[in-house]
Amino acid sequence: MKKTCIESTGKAKRRILRAALLIALLLLASLFGCTAPRSDEGSATPAPTDLVSPAPTDSVSPAAETPAPAQTPVFDFETRTVTLNSGHEMPIIGLGTWTMTNEQADECVYHALQCGVRLIDTARYYQCEQGVGLALARAIESGIVKREEVFITTKIMPSDFDRADEAIDESLADLACGYIDLMLIHQPGRNDEAVYRAMESAVRDGKIRSIGISNYYTVDSLNKILEFAEIPPAVIQIENHIFTQNRELKEYAESLGIVINSYYPFGGRGNTQKLFENEVIASLAEKYGKTPAQVILRWHLQAGYIAIPGSKNPDHIRENYDVFGFELSQSDMAQILALDEQKRFAGW
Repeated sequence: MKKTCIESTGKAKRRILRAALLIALLLLASLFGCTAPRSDEGSATPAPTDLVSPAPTDSVSPAAETPAPAQTPVFDFETRTVTLNSGHEMPIIGLGTWTMTNEQADECVYHALQCGVRLIDTARYYQCEQGVGLALARAIESGIVKREEVFITTKIMPSDFDRADEAIDESLADLACGYIDLMLIHQPGRNDEAVYRAMESAVRDGKIRSIGISNYYTVDSLNKILEFAEIPPAVIQIENHIFTQNRELKEYAESLGIVINSYYPFGGRGNTQKLFENEVIASLAEKYGKTPAQVILRWHLQAGYIAIPGSKNPDHIRENYDVFGFELSQSDMAQILALDEQKRFAGW
């Protein structure tokens, strides 16, 4: 009996010692910040990604902050369009409406749409936006086109630079076409930034799809726009023809995904014969069985310039669009390239 009591006492002492030791270990663990592993974690080392604190949900990764390289515009001769940096497709040849009255624009634009033309260029300054809108409405009603198949370009004129928001709404009202495919600053002015921001705002409001500039001829003038632009210009419209090819600006613009749009592709009124009668152009016209106008326009397209020849002559409108059935050779293109004299005819 005495032996049993001694054994029981010994066992009790050992239990007390073990309990005391466990308490001591727990106290030490709490002092050094250690915790026992959860049964579902085991003793494995965490994966590297588990060791990195997750980024806040509103943070931006370095990759997202770096803009993707601009894609050089590519002319698609099957669809007869180019995809702008805005993501919208623009026809590569069209009809210019400078000097047209509303009545003439109504007639000429309607005829152009009948011939297959899908790019119409106008401007607030031309005072024929209503005629363009009427022609488009008639063509839609006649089943010739759908609104989304036609690309309308217009411009904010300098006298409206102080009221750009109103000018955009007035163009929309006169064109009556729902939205403007491309709007340009017509020429450099004293408050280009305010005008450009008004166009950007109109893009966000769904009034305009793409924006750009006109009569900006140098890399420096483009860079001034890019300094404040939140939406990059998609198009630069300038005087451009075989005697003034604006190659430095074109190369720089293309590196940014911007397309050059040639107005006065024949040199402008009073200068067309200088281009048509050029020996190289006349020789190529004979070689391909085309008119000098068609050779010049085909050069524009193959060189990567959108062309908007203006004409009130129905036959010329049709002829100017008929440039997709032949292709100039590389040597022919080189001959025309050599004609560049950096010679402009317009004074703006």
